[in-house]
Amino acid sequence: MKARCTVLPVYLFACFLTFATPLLAQTSVDILTGPPDVLYTKAQLSASIDPSWSFPLLPTRPLPNTWDAPNIYRPLAVPAGESSSRSSDAPKNLVNQDSKTTSSSNTHFRWGPAFGESLLYTGIMHTFDLSFQAGTRDALNGHWFTHYTESVSELRGWSDSDTFMAPYVGHPIEGSIFGFIERQNDPRFKLVQWGDGREYWISMLRSMAYSAVWHTQWKIGPLSEDSIANVMLHASPGFITLVDTPTLGFCTMLAEDAADRYLIMGLENRTNNRAMIILARSFLNPGRTFANIMAFRPPWVRDTRLNLFGNNYEIRKQLLADYKNGDGEKPFQFVKNEWMPAGVEFNHPHPKEADIELTAFPYYETFLGGGSCIGGGGSGAARVNPSLQVLTEVSGCLIMHMPQYNISADSLFYGGGLRWTPLAAHRFSPYTQFLFGGRKVTREVDDEALKKKLLQEWNDGNGTLPHYPLRSAWSTETAQNGPSIAVGGGFDVVITRPFAWRVLNVEYTHSWMNDVAQIHPQEGLKISTQAVVRIGTW
Repeated sequence: MKARCTVLPVYLFACFLTFATPLLAQTSVDILTGPPDVLYTKAQLSASIDPSWSFPLLPTRPLPNTWDAPNIYRPLAVPAGESSSRSSDAPKNLVNQDSKTTSSSNTHFRWGPAFGESLLYTGIMHTFDLSFQAGTRDALNGHWFTHYTESVSELRGWSDSDTFMAPYVGHPIEGSIFGFIERQNDPRFKLVQWGDGREYWISMLRSMAYSAVWHTQWKIGPLSEDSIANVMLHASPGFITLVDTPTLGFCTMLAEDAADRYLIMGLENRTNNRAMIILARSFLNPGRTFANIMAFRPPWVRDTRLNLFGNNYEIRKQLLADYKNGDGEKPFQFVKNEWMPAGVEFNHPHPKEADIELTAFPYYETFLGGGSCIGGGGSGAARVNPSLQVLTEVSGCLIMHMPQYNISADSLFYGGGLRWTPLAAHRFSPYTQFLFGGRKVTREVDDEALKKKLLQEWNDGNGTLPHYPLRSAWSTETAQNGPSIAVGGGFDVVITRPFAWRVLNVEYTHSWMNDVAQIHPQEGLKISTQAVVRIGTW
């Protein structure tokens, strides 16, 4: 074992230093006069990482105009001599008190805990790979930096040869996990919910950016699949997960938040069956569930609602019983921006033309010389004036209808340009655009018989072949890279200020490059439909 073997122990030691604090289980506490963690007793871990995260519970609402101390669903003080036994007098939508109480020194993002939780999740993924993949363990041999740089240099194309479930189900959930880790460590937006308007979408964009950084690290960073497992030396390397993990992870977070508000909260207004609520919270919100675990919290924790154990569970039962008897209100109701300070209203005059647009899209391209491909991509656009945007795009597709099963090919486009939007302030907005960049087409021919033979000779490290066979040993690659343009247009329909649907985008593509075997990518027609996040209009 060479110097390469020291990477994993150093990594695990870093995780140990980050999370080496003893944990405490949840306890039964007093909801009105207890400490700030009255709904969920936080692990000592969190306090040791950032002691300023906990503050004394204020029994009454703060004065208006105090953004730094929001009164999110705070219980009101009960006047002397009055009883609060009736559930209808109890506060609605009680939340984790230590989640809602902040101060001017505690509105900054908690980089330490967020980094530790993300590092722990990355370590768990590596541990899984090392436990179940003999090829990953074999990659620990050899010169670490040389193999790492060789692997990163192989990044190209779109597809990474995974089946549908990995790039379109597994990776979006991974993106949502990193996104929820960002949210639970962001004091200003920790309690946002689906429907909270501008603040919710700001929180979602912050989560998507955080997810993009950490997944890029997972893919090609110093503690990545490339650095530890040299994945791109053994399998088809592609940009697909770099694009779809944060973008589809964004969509997964939206789906989880919608499910939490409409399905799970609805269930909690109908039953106190603890097992049913725990299962619903855990399995309908997989990203949030795993993010909770990374913070050493119960998987089913919600910062926006009462706990499921101790005194809080008794309060739950009383609230629900009174609601069913007609003596009280529905226990859990969504109130838009209820987590904001009392008496404060934020008015933001914003233009109808989005300052920034982020898009994710699937597309189909037919090569006019023969052949077609299916794939996806992402783009970003910044507004120069009400009618003009500058944009960049990275997209790629898997080329279809190869003559033999062991032949595969993909196309990657990267570039930038201008978009003209004469009616950007309208609900219906046509546009035309021009992009200039490059296209790379890669074709691979796999010798499946040779691959099988080499794997048998290696025999998970117990055979005659000393190392896990590289892709270059059984696959032949041919590639062309040349300048490319895309000219076209379409129209958007604004659904709400934060969102638009690019119903149709049609582009003519031209690439200055030679044929790649039977693939003729010089001219093509590209059709897509796109989801657009509009920033600056809300």
